[in-house]
Amino acid sequence: MKTLTVDKRNEQLDRFENRMGKMVVGQPRAIAKLTDSFSRLIAGVHDPDSPLLTMLFLGPTGVGKTETVRSLAETVFGNKRAFTRVNCQEYSAHYNISKLLGSPPGYVGGEIRPLLAQENLDRHHCKAIENQSGMISEGGSKLARLFPPESERYLSIVLFDEVEKAHPKLWNLLLGILEDGTVVLGNNEEVDFRRSVIILTTNVGSAAMGAHLGQSNIGFSSGLDLNSVNRDIAVSAEREAKKVFPFELLNRFDDIITYDTLDEPHLFAILDILIGQIHQRSLCCAEPFLLEVSQPAKQMLVDEGTDIQYGARPLKRVVEKRVVTPISHLICSDQIRKGDLITVDVSDGDVIFRKESGVTSWEELESLGPFPEAKWAKEDLGVKDDGGEKKKIVEEMTQVIAQAGTMTGAEE
Repeated sequence: MKTLTVDKRNEQLDRFENRMGKMVVGQPRAIAKLTDSFSRLIAGVHDPDSPLLTMLFLGPTGVGKTETVRSLAETVFGNKRAFTRVNCQEYSAHYNISKLLGSPPGYVGGEIRPLLAQENLDRHHCKAIENQSGMISEGGSKLARLFPPESERYLSIVLFDEVEKAHPKLWNLLLGILEDGTVVLGNNEEVDFRRSVIILTTNVGSAAMGAHLGQSNIGFSSGLDLNSVNRDIAVSAEREAKKVFPFELLNRFDDIITYDTLDEPHLFAILDILIGQIHQRSLCCAEPFLLEVSQPAKQMLVDEGTDIQYGARPLKRVVEKRVVTPISHLICSDQIRKGDLITVDVSDGDVIFRKESGVTSWEELESLGPFPEAKWAKEDLGVKDDGGEKKKIVEEMTQVIAQAGTMTGAEE
């Protein structure tokens, strides 16, 4: 009798875990739980009478709870917005629940399709198949065989964001969805959530968690035991959740995960992601350019953007203030042109910008043919430059321009 290897992974499952791990930094437990759920999904052994996965995310602000859902949507459907989001702040009053379920026929608003209508849940899957984007559209894969384009089976992702701010009537609605995977709308249509990944996020217990994070000895250079802090935060978050939410609601989830705080290596990894996003945005602007950030500049940005109580959001604000805004001024003043290599560095304790010119005029750019956006958009090109790859691109473009000028002169 042969012993099977449980740790052996499907290739698509490996790619799923790797992609999620790159996009959601510092939260391996949440990624592991999602990967296990994805495994049950593509294997087809999940409970057919319940949603594919139901999870409650607890934890401090700015540590990646909502970002996990965006990354899941981007991985599965190829679009980080490809999920149905219920902003629970909008449902603090009981009469707003009708926006989710719709009004009965004959009542005001009965003709308006509710947010939780079946077509709203399914549209992201349909769009991914139409655009051939995300893992759901990979031909021949186990996931594609489970949801073939010709079938009427659609996968969906539903987020109830900051659920503690919703009226308790919404919590009662969730009891049925999480248990049976169905809900009946105001017009008596039944909506099927049994092929849905349902995730709830909450900041409940934020005051108690902030008390732990705001201690005077907190800091990356103080020898802080983050594991101990994370354990304290988890205990505080779960205790507060039991005070706020009904026990029968908490008992409906497959997993309740408390997100960890982010330490300095995590913030450096998040900074690389933010820089990569700026690089991708630069390719879509009127003056596409290459961007490189030196290690001293990265250290300065992380130092200024570190606030353990607020997670990664202060770092994002610092990047916008220190990098994006100055670059926008440089573009508006015509100091950055197409094809330039922009280096962000530090001098005399302040951020500075240097430029290595690539293409010097529109005419020269047109002589090169199609703009090499595909080459510039190569993965990690906007972040890592260990081999001087971005500089080589600029040099190659300059050489082509020079050769074109030489040939034109010879013809004359």
